[in-house]
Amino acid sequence: MNPKQNESDRAAFLLSQLGARAAQEFTRLLAPLDLAPADAGILRLVARSEGISQQALAAALNMHASRLVALIDDLESRGLLVRKVHATDRRLYSLALTAKGKETLPSIREVADEHNRLMCAALTRAQTVTLQALLSKIAVQMGLAAGVHPGYQSMSGKPSSTRRPARSPLESKILKSK
Repeated sequence: MNPKQNESDRAAFLLSQLGARAAQEFTRLLAPLDLAPADAGILRLVARSEGISQQALAAALNMHASRLVALIDDLESRGLLVRKVHATDRRLYSLALTAKGKETLPSIREVADEHNRLMCAALTRAQTVTLQALLSKIAVQMGLAAGVHPGYQSMSGKPSSTRRPARSPLESKILKSK
């Protein structure tokens, strides 16, 4: 580390700091819709993949299927989502948005747009585009799935003391070289 560089000037620290702040802000913006960020993400993914099975959704979110059941139960009890017997495998349930769930999507989009505006308010449009491109490169390098928040992994239902996040491709490469 450059002796003149503070820990708070490092890009990774700033990304972590901004990520935490962005999560707080998104949670605040969703509150009037009575949704948590995880709820909004699930509704968005089910809308994109109508009929997706619970197991396939859990795999896409990289979270434990039993933890997803509780989230689906809550969304279903609030009339936003419905489970149906899967068309080709009766052991599975397909997920679909209800009319109320579909009506909620534009509001979620408005919140996401406002969140983006707030988080990038200090930047010009060109700077925002550049930042998005740079962050996308980092996300790919870290092995993050496009459009899926890695926070779903921590919703595994396991105690946090026994949980270890999956290694990123970069971390695996560094460990192999040692």
